[in-house]
Amino acid sequence: MQNNQFELVVIGTGAGASSIYNGQASSSLMLLCNQQPFCLIDMGLGVGQKVIEQFGAFPENIVITHNHSDHSGDLPVVLMVEKAQRSLLTVFAETEVTQRLKQHRMAEHLEQFSADELANWVDVKANTSQTLSHGLSITFYPCIHSETSFGFTLTDEQGKVRLGYTADSLLSEPLYQPLSKANVFLLDARPKPNKWHASFEDVAPWLKPNVYILGHGVADKDVTDVYPHLPLLLPKQTLSF
Repeated sequence: MQNNQFELVVIGTGAGASSIYNGQASSSLMLLCNQQPFCLIDMGLGVGQKVIEQFGAFPENIVITHNHSDHSGDLPVVLMVEKAQRSLLTVFAETEVTQRLKQHRMAEHLEQFSADELANWVDVKANTSQTLSHGLSITFYPCIHSETSFGFTLTDEQGKVRLGYTADSLLSEPLYQPLSKANVFLLDARPKPNKWHASFEDVAPWLKPNVYILGHGVADKDVTDVYPHLPLLLPKQTLSF
């Protein structure tokens, strides 16, 4: 375990409409162990194409934080194709999210296959640990969002919290506290406050070394020109965790 080197690659930083109107892949991350992809975090609109372009194939494991199309929109197509061409992928999600994905997101295939025939589903109750891969375990924590949504931590075999990601959420102390203990802490935030997402101003007190913002829908040029003072992530950026 101690020899494993973990990295994440930012696949996309798009918001709900970004894939359609701006050509940006939805917010998503690829996790690598010793430079080999092993887990994709979220599979929203436009993500599948970017994964194929950058990595050539999908990893065995997928984590889905919630059922909005910019976090799970590509999932039904990819699961169907991978079932036909290779084997079933394994989808990790909090129990409530798993139920919503099976019932609603996979509905387009239910005349042909049940959801359980299209993936290996690992539903994880909130605040409980579940083995993921490569010595890492995942724990989901509830968000405050318009759709049932969960952030998570990844913890290694020594009990060290390697990665924390809020997914889509308002600022929430119960969510942020456990995630902020991670080696690398990723925050969802938007330039302006809205009803279901933290703003850049909201998350400012949480910023410190190794804390980053996945600023959904912020154009690449704005990251460098408008917000150079913020640790905003860009597509293809790589972080060790």
